[in-house]
Amino acid sequence: GNPTQQYPNNPNGSPNAITGLTTADGRVTIMMPHPERVFRTVANSWAPEGWGENGAWMRMFQNARKNIG
Repeated sequence: GNPTQQYPNNPNGSPNAITGLTTADGRVTIMMPHPERVFRTVANSWAPEGWGENGAWMRMFQNARKNIG
């Protein structure tokens, strides 16, 4: 698809509908979405059967904890 400035496809109004950027070397990613709001499956509007209690974003937090210590 094409970027949009229109709600609901661009709910926060970011330029060119950008929600995240990653540095060229892949070491840093910044994001506009709030993964801390949907790290549990019950907070998602849909999740496949078998996900259990943790949603898809929980892995990001687990990896951060593992790598930071």
